[in-house]
Amino acid sequence: MKILSIDDNPQNRNIMEMVLSKQYDITSSDGSEPILALMEEHQPQVVLMDILLSNDFTGYDLVKEIKECGAYDECEIIFISALTSSEDKLAAYGYGGDDYIAKPVDFKELCEKLKRVELRISERNNLKEMFDVASSTAFTSMQQASELGELVTFFTDNLEVTDLNTLFSNIQRYFTNVGASCCVEFRVAKQYHQFPQHTITGLEKEILELGRGAKRIVPFSSNLLFNSPTCSMIVKGINARDEDLLGRLRDNFAILLTIVESRIDFIEEQLEKNSIRQLALNSLKSQLAEDFGTIKKLCLDQDKQIRILVNDLSQAVQSKIIILGLDEEQESELMGLVDETKEVVEETLVLSFTLEDKLQAITKRLKAVE
Repeated sequence: MKILSIDDNPQNRNIMEMVLSKQYDITSSDGSEPILALMEEHQPQVVLMDILLSNDFTGYDLVKEIKECGAYDECEIIFISALTSSEDKLAAYGYGGDDYIAKPVDFKELCEKLKRVELRISERNNLKEMFDVASSTAFTSMQQASELGELVTFFTDNLEVTDLNTLFSNIQRYFTNVGASCCVEFRVAKQYHQFPQHTITGLEKEILELGRGAKRIVPFSSNLLFNSPTCSMIVKGINARDEDLLGRLRDNFAILLTIVESRIDFIEEQLEKNSIRQLALNSLKSQLAEDFGTIKKLCLDQDKQIRILVNDLSQAVQSKIIILGLDEEQESELMGLVDETKEVVEETLVLSFTLEDKLQAITKRLKAVE
């Protein structure tokens, strides 16, 4: 990956080259050379831009010149500066910055950001290949699809959506169809979920966090930040030059945000219902386990008492036989009755084990419901 580093401090340039040259093709400049000439000569994929330069230009001016040229729209801009306020970061993003890193530079953090840039470049290349294959058929259908039709499609696509990944994929597809891109933060059950998860920049994360307390629509440069209590969306790359078209797009994006809000409310309701259901199941399992234990203990106690009674009865009969003076036939008949009684009791006791098996089967079925 080719990197162009702009910094008026020669020591900073030397350190940057020393650290990054092992992994990247890096060229440095103090910012005094014409920026477009540097871009044309080196064709960088990433520009590391210092904001405060010692010449008549700032990093903002140079990035503005790059963006206005139009030939380097896919070049990633990472501002590097000691300015760290939210206003400075918003300004950097508005001038076309893709990310921001504070001085003194944490090179571990910078390398992580560059890895993300490589991943985004790879994804862009893959998307271009997919677009080339599909453009011949997709272009005609996109021309015929109206702005309202896109919203209706988005609404119908999300009628049964119950997870945030699918919801973001549908949002992303909508903005791709209207020629823009987006970053999103969903706020569900007091948790924050930011997308796209693997390629969102640190600066975009901070802007989405600012959206938690911002007004409904915040425009900055060619980007828009849409906010609601449950969602914030950064819409990037809006190429509409016509004010009427831009106004319609803003209205459509606001409608889309309302649709997303209702879907998030539904997802949150489902999560709450599932939580309540799980609590109820856990409570039921606990109570049934306690009840089953009590039933089992009662059955075991009952079995024990019955065995004692039968043994006592057998011993009592044997003792009485002598006293009663029964003959051998009568004695045999009486002991036969006692033995039959024992067999009936044993058969009855087996029912306890059957009952225990049934209780265990009920417990397994309850676990399967979770």
